[in-house]
Amino acid sequence: MFRSGSLQSTKSSTSNVSRRYRESTHLIPTPGVDQPRPQRHAAWPLSTWKVLTVAVFMVLLGVGIEIALAFSQRNDGFPVPQNNALSFVQPSFLTAFFPTLLVFPLSYLWGVADRVLRWYQPYVVLSRGGVRAEDSLMIDYVMSNIIVSLWRTLRRREWIIHISMVSALVATLYQPLAGALLSIRQVYMPHDTYVTSTTTLDLASDVATLNSFLTAAGFVEAAAFLKLPDPPFIRGGWAVSQLTASSDEGLNASITALGTGVSLDSGCSVPSSIVLNTDNSNSYSINATDSDGCSSVASFNPVNSDQQYGTTATSPGTCGLDASTPVDFVPVMFWFFHSANNGTGQARAIICRPTLELANVKAEVYLVNNSLLDVQSNGHFTKPNNITGSPLNGRPYNGVIFTQTNMNEFVKARAVAIQSQIPGAIFRYASQNSTLLQQFFDSSVEFLPLTKRIYTQHLAVSALSVYFVSQEEREGAVATSLVERLVMDTLAAHALAALMIVIGLTGVALHLCHRHVRRRLYLTAAPGTIASAVALTSHSGFGELLYPYDDEQAIRAKLASMRFSLDRRTGAIVADEYVYDEEPVHRQREGAADKLELQSVLSRTPLVREGAQGGSSPDLRNVQELPYEREREPLVSRFEE
Repeated sequence: MFRSGSLQSTKSSTSNVSRRYRESTHLIPTPGVDQPRPQRHAAWPLSTWKVLTVAVFMVLLGVGIEIALAFSQRNDGFPVPQNNALSFVQPSFLTAFFPTLLVFPLSYLWGVADRVLRWYQPYVVLSRGGVRAEDSLMIDYVMSNIIVSLWRTLRRREWIIHISMVSALVATLYQPLAGALLSIRQVYMPHDTYVTSTTTLDLASDVATLNSFLTAAGFVEAAAFLKLPDPPFIRGGWAVSQLTASSDEGLNASITALGTGVSLDSGCSVPSSIVLNTDNSNSYSINATDSDGCSSVASFNPVNSDQQYGTTATSPGTCGLDASTPVDFVPVMFWFFHSANNGTGQARAIICRPTLELANVKAEVYLVNNSLLDVQSNGHFTKPNNITGSPLNGRPYNGVIFTQTNMNEFVKARAVAIQSQIPGAIFRYASQNSTLLQQFFDSSVEFLPLTKRIYTQHLAVSALSVYFVSQEEREGAVATSLVERLVMDTLAAHALAALMIVIGLTGVALHLCHRHVRRRLYLTAAPGTIASAVALTSHSGFGELLYPYDDEQAIRAKLASMRFSLDRRTGAIVADEYVYDEEPVHRQREGAADKLELQSVLSRTPLVREGAQGGSSPDLRNVQELPYEREREPLVSRFEE
């Protein structure tokens, strides 16, 4: 590795060792003999336990990020305070700042370690001995452009330095990835709570006033034209007990709780036979009969209007009911009439047989407007009540026709209004334009889905006041609301964890390899300072050939014929200069053109010109090549290992 003493006195048959400067390394006291041996300088990146500590921390941090990501994905993030304790700082700043602050030292330390390895590289090359100036004294991987340095290390096959620089560049991605790692998102999260059920299934005591049915009919009529959604605690044919919850359940909260409900089915169908009797010009009649014989007759005066509608009760006996069944509970017929453009009358009818079912339900209620998001039957409601028991015995009100006996005039007026409101809502929805209305009458089934939807909604809305009574009961429930959660980004987490683990393991491998190549390098001062450079070369003598104003090209030319090493005894940088006796001969192999170019450079240096005056010229056949060139015959071969 270092120059030996025998090399200075050895001459080959083709070359002579010549001195053009005064060397005084023999005057340097031998450390450890003439004076105490100084301790070897070791920067912290060259310390094994420090490198291992940082590398293990990086690997563990990468594994920890992957584990945290798994928990984040499974639990929809991590809980955070719902109220920002630091009002002067935005949460987005905190989620970006602290992860970046955590990884910044790792990125910085890796950059420092890479810089130290690049500082040491010229000395590591010198420790191998017999190297050219451009491969040792003149290389500068610290101040050079990083792209240029990467290219040079790649050409020279200095893999340790090359991989170190690549790793340092990749480590700069730690900070942007860490900044994108965490974010605050609003996520629907469930939590246990309590609700109060304010109603339960039972027949209301004020049914006879018809207020519930009139209110429902008015809402249904408005909803048909304004396309309104179902009212609170109503969904389709379901009406459920009303729930109240605390006001602090969170943003956009919904409650899932057990309760009671009633399911109503309109049972509407198109009669198998519809006959419009126009024999009497002042009294038309519509006779509708279903497939099982259930029938109804509606009479009206066509003179009153070209468009008419109404509701009539069916004959209970024809529908399989007792003939004495009150009209409140019998099936009903909605009928519609209009005169076509040619003056011909057309009639349509729908017979509806409503049914109900009481059930225990699992209901999900959106607390913002108490709309029913979902309802599922959870078994029959078996508690004794006066709906499935006396007086209704499971019969639902048809909600449009009522027994008017013993009714006062106000209640009778309500009954008349209800009887016309539901078919009126159906007819007016169908007659939004004349073409659409004609399509309804031309088809035998067009009125069916519209009637089902409007009549079912009427039954459900009225059921909320007819089949429920006030009764409070506290029950357990599950509230689902939008809460702020600390969520990890999948891409940023995977990328950051992978870089942490890969660079951590790479750092250990690079350190062990660099420790091996610098095992014979003994520096007592940190490289990179002018003082340390002067200390290493002050007794070497070759500095006498250089001038303070020499540029890089001049320095390379003056040192071209020299090979540099580190003296084994003192650690000083020493040089051997070679002057050859033979004329240059073209080597018949790849790389000969490079040697001729080097000859033209050497011919311009003062040192070579002096050698030429003595009758000899450099023989470049044996000039040692760069490590990235093919080595055949090294110029200097006698160095101690």
